[in-house]
Amino acid sequence: MSISASRKIFASLSTMALAALSLTSVSAMAQELKPESAPLGLYAGATFGLSAAQWHCGSSCDRVTFSGKLFGGKRITPGLAAEVNYMFFGGMDRANDTARTAETGEAAMRQKERAVTVGINWEVELKHGFTNQLRAGWAFTRQDQKITKADNTEVRKMVYDSAPYVGAGIAFQLNREVKLLSGFDYIINGHESQYLFSVGASAEF
Repeated sequence: MSISASRKIFASLSTMALAALSLTSVSAMAQELKPESAPLGLYAGATFGLSAAQWHCGSSCDRVTFSGKLFGGKRITPGLAAEVNYMFFGGMDRANDTARTAETGEAAMRQKERAVTVGINWEVELKHGFTNQLRAGWAFTRQDQKITKADNTEVRKMVYDSAPYVGAGIAFQLNREVKLLSGFDYIINGHESQYLFSVGASAEF
């Protein structure tokens, strides 16, 4: 897939994600104004925590950074929903050893990653207000890289890619509309894989 095509796909999916989140906000306002109206089967939320990268490590590198995600979904059945996630992974630094610097011409790199995922969220009710959540879909990623060359010059570039995405978590129904969440998300992409362990909440309208 060309970089220009990947860029267009990423931009389109980012717009879809923002539109989904905006729609759920509007729905929440409508629910407050008309409490007698039936639930729309829409939900939105956010989680924050730590992510881990699986990238190559040279003489030194960061493996863990503060990250999070925003998400919105529409229920197809009571236990199954179509879902969009916007994930953001914090900046991480890597310094190459002498051999890798000579091989690649890159002495160091600072990288941030963003991802838009589309997929499904399947919820299985356990007991006492707890539900198990299983997610699967496809992730479209963008890496913002600042590369320090062997001659100490700096180059900035964006790298677009796509990969399978899975997730799992536990939710607790705090009240009729609000759930507390803990989860694990995984973008499966070899040495470019990202893990996210996070907690947060969601509201349903």
